[in-house]
This record gives sequence, structure tokens and C-alpha cells, in this order.
Amino acid sequence: MWSSSTQRRTIIIIIIIILIKIVFFRVEKKIVIRDLSETNLFEYIADQNLLWLDEGEEKSFEGYSKIPAFEQVSKKLAAIGNDRTAICETDTLIGQQVLCGLQEKFNDESVCDSDSLTYFADIDDLKRENELNANFTNWKLLFPRQDPIERFVDHFMDACVREDRSCFNCKLDLRCYLIQIWTQLTQIHSKTKKVDEDHMKYVPQNWFCEMEEMNQKFTFVDYSLFAKPTNPAYAEMLRPDRIDNDGLLADSLSSYEKISSFYKSFIYSRADVLDLFTKVYYYDYMVLQIPLPQLKDAEVRDYREGWH
Repeated sequence: MWSSSTQRRTIIIIIIIILIKIVFFRVEKKIVIRDLSETNLFEYIADQNLLWLDEGEEKSFEGYSKIPAFEQVSKKLAAIGNDRTAICETDTLIGQQVLCGLQEKFNDESVCDSDSLTYFADIDDLKRENELNANFTNWKLLFPRQDPIERFVDHFMDACVREDRSCFNCKLDLRCYLIQIWTQLTQIHSKTKKVDEDHMKYVPQNWFCEMEEMNQKFTFVDYSLFAKPTNPAYAEMLRPDRIDNDGLLADSLSSYEKISSFYKSFIYSRADVLDLFTKVYYYDYMVLQIPLPQLKDAEVRDYREGWH
């Protein structure tokens, strides 16, 4: 019969061995990159995201409240001191693209990358380091606004479509995912959930850079103008009023763009989804001075035709 001290030592050793296995031998699930050109993939997406709803479904989210404005998730800014221009960093890449795009526009010989930028923790840090007054005299403060539907679909495409992830167990079902996003943001606002890096891609844009106090100081610039500078037609294509539900599968579009266009059409053509989406991002439309999206009828056609 083992003594009590021997039993305790044995139990401790077993626990230590289990913890070592968990920490050092854990096999993380490999993220699979999907082949977006697969016909079966688009057929599955079309089946999971029906463009027409059943009677009464348009009222599915009547009880859902709007996500409140001006929660603070990040106050970071980037700047090019010589140009006296700073930008809210809603995303590191976006801030760099806009600032460098502006610099290269006015100076063709300039080379601009992340090393060309200076980074600041918040507005006070920017003011202190550059000895700025309350009016930011001789400086430009920029905010890179994105069309909320464009931004959300881009995130969903990267996080849930291009990569085979669980996405709150919604997989490729955008409506399901949007419901989960509403829940996540509600929990963040009520302080029952902490913000992490994954949240930053879909939290409202008005939650960045002390927008409640600073929105009159910022100049809004449309990120679509800088997203693909080598393709002048791209910004025009991104305009919400240019979404063509009848031309989703144009041959000139890549598989990524075809699926992305389908999801945008899904949001615009489903009254229930558009209602919830507007409640999630209502204050982005108001604060960033973007017209609210309007319901559009999807053309009666089989969107699977011509996928190849």
C-alpha cells in the first residue's frame, strides 16, 4: 500500500506529464487553402446563401438592436512627418497604402514603405512628439474609410472562404456568420469579452482612433482609391451603386472576385440580412458619412451558370 506522500508525488508526476504533452506535443490543425475555382464550391456557397427568402423571414432580426458607436479598440496612428500627414490605423496595411499612395502621387521618385512611417500610440502621443496644438495646425489627419459591405465581405472571403476555417461553425454561411459577429460585438461593448486580433478585422470603423472626440478633426479618404493603384477601374467597380446583380459571373472576373460579388449581392438582395448588417454597422454609415445601403432585387437567374 502506497503512503499518502507517495500517492501525491505520483499524481503530481502524472499531471506534469500530461501538461508537457499538451504544451509540447499539441498538433495544431492545418489550415487548408481552398481552390476557389472548383464548381462544387460555388454550388455549395449558392445553396448555403439563398438569394431569396421565405415569407416572413425579412422580419427575422426586428428584435436585434443597433451596435453602439464609439467603443475604443485601438487608438494607433501612423504618420509621415515630412508631409505632416497622419492617418488612423484601422489596419496596418491600409494606413501604409494610403500614406505611401499620397506621397508617391505628389513625388514620383519617392520610395515609401513601412520604414518611411512613424507610429504613435494615440492622438496625445502624436501631439506631444510633434508639438502640435489642439487644432493640429499645418497637419492633415486622415481616416481611411471603407464601404462597410466591401470591408465585411473582404474579411469574410479571407477568413472563411479562401481558408477552410470553422468561422463560429458557420463555414461559408454568411448570414450565420453575421449573427455571430453581432453577438461578438455586443459582448465586447458590454465588456463581457475582450478584444483580440481576430476582432479587429470586423469591429466597426468608428471604434478606432477616439472617433467620438476626433471625427470633426479627421478628413475621410476612401480606401478603395488606394486599394489597387495599378488598376484605375478597380475603385469604380467597388462603388456600392455599381454592384451589378446580373453580371456577377462575368468572364473577366477571377474566382475570388466572382464569389465576393455573389456575397455582396446576397447582402443587398436579402431584406433580413441587409437589416441585420445595417444594425451592426449603422454608426459607421452615419459617422463616416456613407449613404445607407438600399435593398436590391437579384435577377431571376441561375448564378451557377458560367462558373467555369
